[in-house]
Formats: sequence, structure tokens, C-alpha cells
Amino acid sequence: MKSHLIAKNKAFLIMMVVIMLVPSSVFASAQNGDGDRITKAEFIAKISSYFAWPHPNDYKDIWKAPLKQFNDVQTTDPYGKEIEAAYEEGIIGPDALGNFNPESEISRQDAAVIFANVFKIQGSNAAPFADYQTIRADARASVNALVEWGFMSGKTANLFKPNDAIKRSEADKIFDKITQTMVTPVQALPKQNTVAPRRYIKLYTPTPGATIHYTTDGTTPTTSSPVYTVESKGHINEMLSENQLPEREVVYKAIAVKDGMVASPVQTFTWHLYRPVIDDFKHTLIKEKTQTSPAVYQLYNDSESVRPMAWYVEGQNKGILFDALQTRADVKNLKEYIDQNIAKKPYSVVVGHTHGDHMAQVPNFVHDHDIYVNERGWSAIGVQVLHNPEDQAKIQNIDEGHVIDLGGSKLYAYALPGHDHSDIILQDKENGLIFASDVYGCTRAGSADNVNISGVRTDLFLSLTQQTYSNFKKDGGKIIQIFTGHDELPLDASHLGRYEAALQQVIDKGEAGTSPTLRGNNDAPNSRTTIIGDMWKDGTNWIAIKLPGIKGDDTEYLTSSPINYNGKDGYMKYSVLSNIEIEGGELVGKTVQWAPESEPFNWAGSTISVSNSLPDKFDPWSYDYTIKVPASNEHITITPITMSTQVKSIRINGKKVEYGSRNKISVSDGTVIKIEIVAPDNVTTSTYTFTVEKELG
Repeated sequence: MKSHLIAKNKAFLIMMVVIMLVPSSVFASAQNGDGDRITKAEFIAKISSYFAWPHPNDYKDIWKAPLKQFNDVQTTDPYGKEIEAAYEEGIIGPDALGNFNPESEISRQDAAVIFANVFKIQGSNAAPFADYQTIRADARASVNALVEWGFMSGKTANLFKPNDAIKRSEADKIFDKITQTMVTPVQALPKQNTVAPRRYIKLYTPTPGATIHYTTDGTTPTTSSPVYTVESKGHINEMLSENQLPEREVVYKAIAVKDGMVASPVQTFTWHLYRPVIDDFKHTLIKEKTQTSPAVYQLYNDSESVRPMAWYVEGQNKGILFDALQTRADVKNLKEYIDQNIAKKPYSVVVGHTHGDHMAQVPNFVHDHDIYVNERGWSAIGVQVLHNPEDQAKIQNIDEGHVIDLGGSKLYAYALPGHDHSDIILQDKENGLIFASDVYGCTRAGSADNVNISGVRTDLFLSLTQQTYSNFKKDGGKIIQIFTGHDELPLDASHLGRYEAALQQVIDKGEAGTSPTLRGNNDAPNSRTTIIGDMWKDGTNWIAIKLPGIKGDDTEYLTSSPINYNGKDGYMKYSVLSNIEIEGGELVGKTVQWAPESEPFNWAGSTISVSNSLPDKFDPWSYDYTIKVPASNEHITITPITMSTQVKSIRINGKKVEYGSRNKISVSDGTVIKIEIVAPDNVTTSTYTFTVEKELG
């Protein structure tokens, strides 16, 4: 993959931090002549941005409530997202006509109500103003509280003037006094205004350096209660166990404290969880069939605890079911559902990987459908769903190089082990459709999804990922839509760029390129993870990949032989290629083994074991290769891709070249091409030799 696809990791919740550190004057409007005038839109934007409330359009959660909008505010308007986020929080509402009136000014009493509501400020004494009775009844408690705390004063010693417009300088002064005196109330994600089968809960406060304490048993939190940080707890998983179905309420209470400041008030958060005990399968047509493109249907079942996706793909002559969901075969029958509601042609079943949430329905297909499962997953499917040796004997192996002709389109199989040894991806090259099961992760914010890639060392996995991408592009292959195992809709091609970038930053930075896991009680605390983007700000444009081990431990998540790249500066030693693209010739690859051969297991009446290896691959730590070139080709083009993007130099036959550059080379039979690489440490070096073998004409 070319270097322009490598993205920079974004600091988590950076907007919150920036807003905390910049002076209030940054909120000044450049659009009006009165520098001390502040509109309702600007006022609410300041509040909304400080609290880092995500806009519903900026994160992917199929269970979120419908977007609430004013008649006179569009999402794309200046401050539109901030206004709508505040509307969802309930701190503002529409007038009688459903409007917000964003360009109008905001009265002092309305500003007091908003400040008191968002910061949870309470007071009891009546404000000592001669015009107190002119303050609206619903605003008096808020005015009382802000005046009592010294955050707000009258326009004069005796008059509050509740209907006067608040000025920017006054709003800034009040805001600064509050945030410098009181710890800001704890906030929680996801939102509580909807029903969902599970929630991954994140707590935060905008006050820098504050400590959050929380409870989950309904008791009031104190400074002796458990401490929450994203680093130590991640997003805490709350879901329904089988004996809790169909519903329960989850209640968190939280405070935040900081020395020298008033502790935040107790915040109570309640989420209603619901998941049916049993439900029918459902489907959605994602892509219509044409003469040269298959139909694609999404399949799912709302009773499944992790709500995986299966995809039915049908061409002119046949179809395939990719993955087989989580519902037990004796509870519901996916075959009957597909036969009755979707399939118009004969079809086969392909299991993308042998985890329980993607293969439970296989027994319902085994007697009258071809079923393809990579042999590296046979032991798992035999233990979990296919116990009968006669049924096991009906399973066919699928591996890299397999082609399924649907009629009008073909699906090419690729193996990318990492999430599971049995991972298989299917690509329709002509139409740019990629069916990937779980290996490319999931972008649901509501379930804090990351993908566990711990079955292969991270550097080798980066190499295999890049080689798979190169194979996608080979022979004019297109990449347009990626259908994953848990995203409800296909992702676009840029997802693969972020995925590679997440791996690349670990190679380029070592441990500094990793972050704590997003999944709190699913993973061990501080599990090593690499993240690109922010699930609450970037829609589907983010990725999290869980790697082996815990941050800072001695787990060898990178290759350790012949060079140990683990440890403090190990990543500086990468002087190897991770991939090489060759146009006009074919690389004769090596067999790459990423894990020991499987333990012997019983399968179809025999005891077998399976190799965890792939043939004909580029191996970063093998240095002598042959390139087969057709007799008619006088040139080939080589694109070198180094494991680290920070290498000091790359030379082809002595000439310095750039990472990811295309280099045209004249060749004849026996031509030797040398690629020399100097690692980031400027000490470690590697030399690769590629010998051209011209094929007979």
C-alpha cells in the first residue's frame, strides 16, 4: 500500500483538551461588528464544545435515538452540530414554532439557566435585586445559584436586568469562574436516551487532572469508590447474560474530584438494555443484482448477543452465504429463512472464520449444501457445532487461490490469519466487493469494538496485510466496499488505509504507537491496542486493533528472531521489506509460518493436524528470491515497501529510491536486482537479492 495511505493517529478527545487550554477570546465571532455581542449559536457552541458532546452524525451506533433538530438550524450550519448536540442533551429546546433563533442574543436569565443546568449548580438564597420579581419564575433558582456562588452579578448593585442580552465578556467571565472553581460534572457515553442490547460505557470530565469515582450498585460514590479512567477501565461492557434476558437497567453514579476545587455533584446515568430471548432472522437488500454484479443481502438476528452480520451474495447462476451467525441451529433455521425469503439460485456456504458467532447455523446446511471452511478452523468447528464425523467429512477446505464463479462475477479467496488462523476473505475484483468477516474490524461506537489480532506477530501481520492489499489490486482488481462481520453497512476503501496505518504506527514507534484497550472488562486492563481516529467523532473513519500482551509488558508482540524488535528501541532495527510489488513479473514466494502446527485433533474419523502457514508469500526475513518474467518483457517495475517507514535509506542496485516508489528496471534472463535497506537506527542493514528467470517464449 502506498505511503499516502498512512494516517496520523489522533489524540483521544483532543478537542476537549484544546478548548480547555485556549483563552476564552478564541470564541469571539468574526462575523459581527460588535466584538462583545454573542449570539445564542455562539453561546451554545462554547458550552457544547467544552463538554465534548458528540453529534449523533459523528458516531456509528445503530441504537442511537433519532436526530433532534430545530426548524431553523441545519447540521451543516455554523455551530449546527454543537447546537444539535446540546438539544440532545436537553439543555436547550425549541420555541413555539420549533425554532432555536441562532442569530438572536441570549438573555441574562436564560444564560443563567443554561449555566446552572449544565454545571449542576444549586443555591438557596434569593438574589438581592430590586427587580427580582421580573425574573421568570422558572429562571429564579438558576439566577439564585449563580449569584450565591459569586459566578454572576447584577448589571448594577440593585438591578439584575434579566431580559438584557448577556455580553461575550460577561459570558466568558462566568464560564471561567465556574470551571476554575468547580470540577465539571461527569459525562457518560453512549447516550441514555435509547434502548440497546449492550452498552460500552465511557465516563469523562472536561476538568483536567480530575479523578472520577463511580458506583454501579446504586450507592452514592465517594472518594473511596472505584476510580475510572479510560486507561484502566476502557469502555465498560454492560450487556445481558442469558439468565438476565430480555431486559435490565444499568445504573452508574459518578463524581469527579480535584484538589483545590469543589467536587462535582453526583451524576446518575441509566441505560435500559433489551434483547429478545429468541427472534426471527431479518435481512436487508444492500445491492441489487445486475448482469455483471451480484446481489448482496445483509442477514442478522436481534437476539444474538454480539449481533454479527452474515452476507448472502447471489450472481446469475449461484450464490454463497458468507458466515452463518450466532443463533444455535436447534433454535432457528437460517437455511429455511434464506430459502423462503432470499435465494433464487443454488448456493453454498463459506465460513469466514470459525468463531462461534459466525458459524452456529452450519449444521442446518450441511446435508444439502456445499460448505467451505478453511482447514485451520476445522478443529474449532468440530468441537463447537459439527460433532458427527459424517457431517465433518462433508466440509470442504477453502484457502488462498480458491475462485467461486457465481455467474456474471467471480469471488477470489485470500487468507489473512490474525484474528483467527482460519480467516478467509472473498473479493469480487470486477465490482470491488470485499467480504472479510472480522479480520478488518468493526466501527461501531456503541459497542466500543476493536478487533483482536493476536494470532500473528504484529510486524508479520502488517506484511501479510500489505500483501493481501496488493493481491486485491492485482489484475485490475477494485476496492470499493468492505463487508465486515459486525458493521451493518459496507465500509469504503479508505478503511483499509486506516487499518494499515494503525499497524504501521506500531512498527514506526514501537510501544509509543500503542494505546490502552477500548474494551474494558472484555480485555485485560491496559491491553496493548493500536488506534486510528476517535469512535465518537469520526463516524466509521476509525479503527482499533488489539495486539498481544499488556502495554509495557515483555510479551513478544513483534518478531524476536533473527532480530528482536521488542523492547525499548527494538523498532529502530527494522531494515527489512514488508512487501514488494512487481509489475511485469511474478515473485516466487516462500512458505510463511506464523504459528506452530496445530495439535492433533479428531476430524471425520481420523486424527489430523494442520499447518499454520501459507505458501508463495513474501517473507520479510528471507533474502533470496526468484522473479519469473515472460520472455517478451524487457522491463519490470518494482515497488519496495519497507517494514518501517522511517528507514534511513532504500537502494535498488545502488540507486537511492523512496518508500513506495515505482522503479522501472531493464531485465534479461539471470539479471540480479539488489535492494539494500538501512534501518532507522542507522546501523542495522539488510540486502535482498532477486534473480530474474525469463520464461520460455
